[in-house]
Parts: sequence; structure tokens; C-alpha cells
Amino acid sequence: MPEVKEIKLLSGQASLLFDFDSPVLAAIAGTGGGKTMTGYWWLHSRMEAYPGNTWGMAEPTWQMLDKVILNSSDPGRPTLEEYFRQVGHHPDYSKGERIIKADFGQVYLYTAENPNSMQGAPLKGFWLDEPGQMSLLAHQTALQRVGMMRGQELLTTTPYNLGWLLTEIAQQNGKGIHVEKWRSIDRPGFPKETYEYMRQHLPPWRFRMMYDAEFERPAGLIYGSFNESVCVIDRFEIPSNWLVYTGHDFGRDNPAVLFTAHDPATGNFFHFHEYIPGPGLSVHERVEAWKKIICLPGEQGKENPKTYNVIKRIGGSVNGEEETRQAYNAHGWIINAPKLKNVEPRIDKVIGLHQLNKIFAFRDMAHYLDEKRTFSRKLDSSGQPTAEIDNEARYHLVSCEQYEMSDFTPETAIRTKSFPRSYLVKAGA
Repeated sequence: MPEVKEIKLLSGQASLLFDFDSPVLAAIAGTGGGKTMTGYWWLHSRMEAYPGNTWGMAEPTWQMLDKVILNSSDPGRPTLEEYFRQVGHHPDYSKGERIIKADFGQVYLYTAENPNSMQGAPLKGFWLDEPGQMSLLAHQTALQRVGMMRGQELLTTTPYNLGWLLTEIAQQNGKGIHVEKWRSIDRPGFPKETYEYMRQHLPPWRFRMMYDAEFERPAGLIYGSFNESVCVIDRFEIPSNWLVYTGHDFGRDNPAVLFTAHDPATGNFFHFHEYIPGPGLSVHERVEAWKKIICLPGEQGKENPKTYNVIKRIGGSVNGEEETRQAYNAHGWIINAPKLKNVEPRIDKVIGLHQLNKIFAFRDMAHYLDEKRTFSRKLDSSGQPTAEIDNEARYHLVSCEQYEMSDFTPETAIRTKSFPRSYLVKAGA
């Protein structure tokens, strides 16, 4: 028999572990606050409560899965396989399949670098560790996987930005979502000296996020000039005489499209539809889906009675993705290369338009807004922004926007003194 050890839970940990009813549990805690062990205990308790089921667990990257779960770098925390052995299970890890088989079920291990790779059969529960570093699509995929079995999702993380973890989780506490927050210092045994040293040497915003689990605006945010109080609006019907542009990001795993309407009377842009496909779709299937969104002539129906006037489709790198463009061209969806070759000038175009409040987005554009709120520069060891974009490959929809806006210059855009009243009326304001 394994040695029985007494576990002293923080009140937040206990509250989450005893909640078997909420569809989503979230432990938002400071660095070293015991988040990962909360995940171990959650898996252990749920697997014994619902034996014979399959579970999922994901880290942001393969490196983190290897360092945190498979080969623990924390001397005070075992690997997940070792933990199961310590509590009397007989785990068997299959490296090729990334499955830990234990006495009461099995755990599939994933990374969220490509959320579509997390797809599969229904699960009884899904644990995302450090989802603050993951995309909204990873969270949605986890919910999808547990939906059929009315399972539960657990999130264990530190805040990293003002993205979906704040808007979709922390701010929705109590609406089927159970959030508990605690500081690093709240965990028994966390060194007070370390906590105070970090308070003195880190930028205040970074200390509050990393050690007090508070959401703060991080340094290095690229689109900080995007004024959400003005430019995020309720959905209204796009007039049929407005011009429509589509921006395309050809990412191998997560190709994306942003549909944008341009009001010729004011020069304002309105992002009105985001497209992130599921796995396994062919070029033909994607093109057919896009045609339905913009409703080409002859395809009007009850669901979409209007035909949008698509002026231009733009996407892909200037030199490296011509073959992909030609594949879409062959199916009747002509995509042009962007006018600007490099990403930094394209970013400058978008920033310039944001400074004029020329780009608007409907507030239900959840994936676009999440990317907009989190698109950042990497930080150096002192917490200062560098020139390098952090995890650039994750940001598909803001790339689509950059391609679209490369055709326009802020200097020639028509600047309105205020948000046009006609839009407010159409939005129901």
C-alpha cells in the first residue's frame, strides 16, 4: 500500500476540487502557487469518481509537456506518471501514442500549438495547464471534447495578458464557470524572500500578473492603440453597397480568413466575419464555405439573402506562398499577394488606422479580438519589449488584417470627428 500523505489544500484549491458540477473550473494563481498539483489532484479525484473513462491534458508546447508533465523540473512535484504510482495506481506511459494508462482510466496528452490536433473522441474531462499561453480555439476545442459526456474542463494558469482568459473566463465567474484566484505567497512554503525580491525587481505590472495573479496590460502590446471603447461595436447589417475585402492567412494547420467591409462614405473598415476551419478540409470545401459567407450571385437563400461586393482577396507571403494562392485560384477564389512584402510595414499600416479609429470589429468576433488583445513583442530579461514578435505563428486573424490593410494608407483615409451616428442607430444604440 502506498504511504498515505496529508495534503493541505488552499481554500481555492479545495473549492475547485469539490466542485463536480460546474462545466469549467479555473485556478488562476501566481507562479509557484501550486496550479499544476491542483491539476494532478483533479485528475486523480475525477478518474476514481468516474472509472473507465478517457481524459485529456494539454500544455502550450511540446517542450512544456516534456518539462512539466513527463520529466518534472520541480523537485517538489513528481511527473504525472510518478504521481499515479505514488497514489497506488499502476500507470503505463505509451510514448508513441502519448497516453498514460492507469487503473481507473487513461489520459491522452496533447500540446496546444495546433488546437486541431486536440480533436478526437469524447472525453470525460480535459485539463489545460497554462492556457493563458494558448489560443481561444484550444479552450473551445477542450469544451467540445467534453461536451458529449457532460464532462468538465479544468484551467490552471497564471495571467499573461488581457485575452480570452480574462474576457471568457475570469469576467464570467459564476455563469457555469468557477474561478478561484490566489497569490504565490498564499501557498504554504513559498519563500517570502523570493516574493519580496520579485516585487522590488520586476516591473509592477509584471509582478502583479506573475505573483499576485492579477490581470494587467503587459508591456510590448503591439496594438495598444486599438480603442475598444469606440471600435468594438454591436453587430448590424452590412449595407450591400459597401465594399468587401478578405484577408487570408495560409497557415498549414490553422488557415484563417477575415471578412472586412469598407464604408466608401467614411473610409471606415468593419470586420464582420472570422473563419477558422476545422481539420481535414480540402481547398474546394474551404472555397465553398467562403462563397456561402459572401453569397455569390445565384446563391442567395433564406440564411443569407444578400450578395456582398467582394473587391479584393489578399493573403500569403509575397514570395513564398504562390503555390497556395494558385490552388485557391484554380477553384475560382482569386487571391492576390499583399502589396507590402515585410510584416513590420504591414503592422505600421494597421497601427496608423487604429490611431485614426478607422478599424471597427463586431463584439462577437471573439477570436479576432483575442488576438488583437494579445499580439505582443517578446520581452527581454528585464521585462522590456524586443523587436521580435512573441509566438507570431499563433496569430492568424491579425495576419489576415495586415494583408488587407496593406492596400490602404492612414494618411489618405477619410477621418471622421466622431463615430458616425448612422452606425449607432443600426447597432441599436
